[in-house]
Amino acid sequence: MKNFKWKQMLAALLAVTLMLSVMGCALKDDATDTASSSNASSGDAVDNNAVAVKIGDKYTITRGDIADQYDYMVQMYSYYGMTAPTEDADIESMQDSVIATLVSDKIQLYEADLMGITLTDEEKANVEAQVEEEMKYYMDSFQSQAESEGASDVDARTLEIFQEQLDAAGMEMDVDGFRAYLSEQYTNDALKTALKAKVTEGVTATDDEIQAYYDENLASQKEAYDATPTDYLSAAESAQSGDGDPVLYAPAGYVRVRSISITPTTELSSDYDTLQSDLDALAAQYGAAALDALAAKYAAQGTDPATASLDVSAAEIDGYTDILTEYLEKKAQADALYEEYIKDARAKADEAYAALQSGTSFEDVMAQYGEDSMYVLTPSFVDTGILMYMAGEDTTWDAKLTAAVGLLKAGEYSPIIQIGDMFYILQLVGDEPAGEKTVADAHDAIMAAIIATKGDTLWNDTLATWEADETIATYFEDVYRSIGK
Repeated sequence: MKNFKWKQMLAALLAVTLMLSVMGCALKDDATDTASSSNASSGDAVDNNAVAVKIGDKYTITRGDIADQYDYMVQMYSYYGMTAPTEDADIESMQDSVIATLVSDKIQLYEADLMGITLTDEEKANVEAQVEEEMKYYMDSFQSQAESEGASDVDARTLEIFQEQLDAAGMEMDVDGFRAYLSEQYTNDALKTALKAKVTEGVTATDDEIQAYYDENLASQKEAYDATPTDYLSAAESAQSGDGDPVLYAPAGYVRVRSISITPTTELSSDYDTLQSDLDALAAQYGAAALDALAAKYAAQGTDPATASLDVSAAEIDGYTDILTEYLEKKAQADALYEEYIKDARAKADEAYAALQSGTSFEDVMAQYGEDSMYVLTPSFVDTGILMYMAGEDTTWDAKLTAAVGLLKAGEYSPIIQIGDMFYILQLVGDEPAGEKTVADAHDAIMAAIIATKGDTLWNDTLATWEADETIATYFEDVYRSIGK
């Protein structure tokens, strides 16, 4: 997978902070315990720990929870160039929207308790794995920053940076506390997932429903993909990733390929951009001098530029030697910087190719050297390959890559192909079968789609019933109606 820079990681951390806010994680209150935009305009102190909504006898939502999320909504308004509500009725509408999200979350946990839903050992292990993965994500980032700073104690500085970012994000916790919060949120997510599974466990699909789905969608897909074959790629890969509808028809012209893609892990020196600007300026200077020389030649020969086919020699161009000398010097400097930037990636690509040449399977080499996240996010792509359209332009692939695949037989792989700063090795898996799938072939995928749709409907209806049950949630409007006013 591609490496991210620490500043990008910090942005992700802040995004997580907002996520936690949505799920009820309380952000740090103002030192005076008075809020900013979310406090009463009178300036009177407010108690952000006051219970604003009570769900059953176990869960509560505080004024601070609502105020934090309300302030976040105001920030989003500003970010997108919109004005936050100013009229009382509109403010209260946004309050209700914020509260509805927070209440829905707590009601699900409340109902999970009532049904006696707990996590299995496997689910607990998955939660722990998610927490550890996310913590590593941040720790690796801040460790890189500590190393770039030349810290004498990298481990200590890493933790210090982590704490600094938690403080900057307004989170009143240390690193261990952040880990605990992540564990709580992932646990709650798992409980809500288990609750939905319990509610929808009896949902199924009949043979008639499957046939009706097949008949309706086959016709529409065939019409769409015959008209625009390139639309098939995203539809088929979405379906394979579990995010799209079953694909019942494939147009001709597609193949499946595996890809080993490798990119540099370091930053390209800023001096490179400066040198490139200088080279562009020198090229423009040379071009202007050449045009001046050409104009002089036209004038001397009394030739009409519209009809003549004149040329100028280097000797006729004023300053040619000086311009060329400076250009070549800076070009060599730029090339050296670029080579330093990509040398590790090129070496890695050479190692991968050598491994293939030694007889190691493409799948094993791809697992060791490849950086394409598609294979990580959807492991089945390792087996099947990903789609490439060969019967026309495929804008998802560079033309050099499709041309290389066009020279391969099934099972063969390409030489190393460099495009910009990326290195690729491609293997042709084979042709994508064109035409209609039978209802038998698509049976399981269609059943899963129908069950998912019916399950979502049942789940949403059930959740709406819970949320409308006045015996579950108790609202204390006097606590939160001042927010935003």
